[in-house]
Amino acid sequence: MRNTRGLMMDAVGARPEDLPRAQWHLVQTALPHPEHPKRAPLPLMPAARALSVQSLMTHLATRQSARAMQAVALLPALLDPRTAAEGLSFATALWQQWQSLQAQWLEGVSELAEEMGEIRHVNTVSKFADQEADLMQQSMALVTAQATATIRLVENLQVNVDWWLSQRATPA
Repeated sequence: MRNTRGLMMDAVGARPEDLPRAQWHLVQTALPHPEHPKRAPLPLMPAARALSVQSLMTHLATRQSARAMQAVALLPALLDPRTAAEGLSFATALWQQWQSLQAQWLEGVSELAEEMGEIRHVNTVSKFADQEADLMQQSMALVTAQATATIRLVENLQVNVDWWLSQRATPA
């Protein structure tokens, strides 16, 4: 997206071909494309997103079921004191990483709150709108980073537990 500034009378950044080009791009996006068979045309994009989520959920459910069956099969080995100590180490490491995530969240919220609390003097509505949009982008970036980090932590835990359970399945 181009950022143009100037007076209405200035031709700065004005290109007559921009609107037809953007319209043509939208039409191309709306139609099926032979070079991109996995890309859904515009009217079907919500369905494509739903299918992506459904595929992910199916994959997760399959993994969780397999993990649960593996854990049940290994239940006697999990009652071993050494195994219990390893499980406690896992839980401690997870708790420490969770606390780190929470510290990052609180630092980010505090910084954002400080910036939001600043009284800014602007002389145009567009500058005010730009500042407010920037604060919204920062807020969304903070939420996105926290959500992604939390999901990554959960996925890493799952991988580590899978590996740990597989080690218990093989006799030492």
